[in-house]
Order: sequence, then structure tokens, then C-alpha cells
Amino acid sequence: MRSFAASALVAAVLVAGCGGGGGGVRLSRTDYAKQADTICLKYNAKLNGIARPKSQADLAAFVDKAVPLVSDASDRLSELKPPQDEQRIADAWNRANSEVVRALQQLRDAAKAKDRPKLQAALAAGNKANSRANTLATTLGMTGCSK
Repeated sequence: MRSFAASALVAAVLVAGCGGGGGGVRLSRTDYAKQADTICLKYNAKLNGIARPKSQADLAAFVDKAVPLVSDASDRLSELKPPQDEQRIADAWNRANSEVVRALQQLRDAAKAKDRPKLQAALAAGNKANSRANTLATTLGMTGCSK
């Protein structure tokens, strides 16, 4: 296996995405970026508290613990209201983050099934979505969510 690239994918997703949607007052660009980065850093710390897998057998258990964190972070971030003129970009970012969550779920399922081709496909899909999310995060002015 690719040196458990899943660990990197899972860690990267937490610094990836935010999105639009949700109720409440629209935030300024600066406040949106600041609040999103705060959430990303909080969940990244939680994710870093999960022991990294040392073997392929450990991977499913690792991703089982990571998926709820990644999903919760994505949900909380999507509740933030971006500035109106950035809504389209934020929506694209939120979609990319949803794709990352789906890829992690597929990764977990493939690891449990010991299906290496599906595992590698899930890693590729997750890395692609994460890269897109990071680019969009940078466009939205994030620093903590775009690494």
C-alpha cells in the first residue's frame, strides 16, 4: 500500500473545506475566513489525536474514527454564511468537501473489504477533491483550511 496515504488524505480534508448555506447573517470576507480557519484547526487537532495506522489492517479502524470528525467539520463549516459575492465559490468548496467525505467512506469500506483497487480509487478521488477544496479555500482567503 502507498505508505498509508489515507492518513494524509484524512488530515488534509480537515484543513480543506468550508462552504456556504445555512441560516444567519452573512459574514465579511475576513470574518468568514477567520471563523472557518478556527473550525478547521479545531477539527484538525481532534483528527491528529487519532493514532495513525501502522498497517493496512489498521486503516479501516483509523478511517472509522476519522469519518465522523471530517463529516462533522464539514457540516459545521457549511453553516457559515459567506459574503454574497463569494457564495458560488463557497458552494463549490462545500461540494468538494462532500466529495472528500464520500471518498473517505469508500476508503473505509474498501479497507474493510481488503479491496486494494477500490482503496486506491478512493484515495485518488479523495486526493483530487481535496486538492480542489484547498484551491477554493485559498481563493476564499483561508489559511488554516487551505493547507
